[in-house]
Amino acid sequence: MIERNLRMRGIFFLLVAGTWLSGCAPVFPRELTDRVDRHVSYKELQSDPDKFKGTWVMLGGVIVSSKNVKEGTLIEVLQEPLDNDGRPLDTDRTEGRFLVQSDQFLDSAVYHPGRLITFVGEIIGRKSMLLDEITYQYPLLADKASHLWSPPTGPHFFFGIGVSGRM
Repeated sequence: MIERNLRMRGIFFLLVAGTWLSGCAPVFPRELTDRVDRHVSYKELQSDPDKFKGTWVMLGGVIVSSKNVKEGTLIEVLQEPLDNDGRPLDTDRTEGRFLVQSDQFLDSAVYHPGRLITFVGEIIGRKSMLLDEITYQYPLLADKASHLWSPPTGPHFFFGIGVSGRM
């Protein structure tokens, strides 16, 4: 009887640990993320995309629009900083917008405005387009991989050590 209880506890522990660890799996394969140049800041990219042509980056944010074109799909994204897992942070901090050209059909009902997305892509230059009444210079990426994030569900737990407040 004691042996059976220990075995059941062990199985339960393995199931819980497996479920927890599967939630920590990387979003992109390592062979893609190893190609990403993590030294290119978005601010540098925004100011001179042509300087970084051919460079692979990881960028993310909130989808502003997606449009199916002859070549595939063009997605406009409002850039947001990424956390350690590559997920866009829930913040109003942004350094601008960028465009991603995918050679695949990506349904705009799925890739709709407001969704969080992260791309691994190759910088292919810039594209000028109207943004309301101004001409905006968008950094343009070729999509190599993307990840749509599901809205967070359930409680969130944050752990930290320190003191906050003003001195």
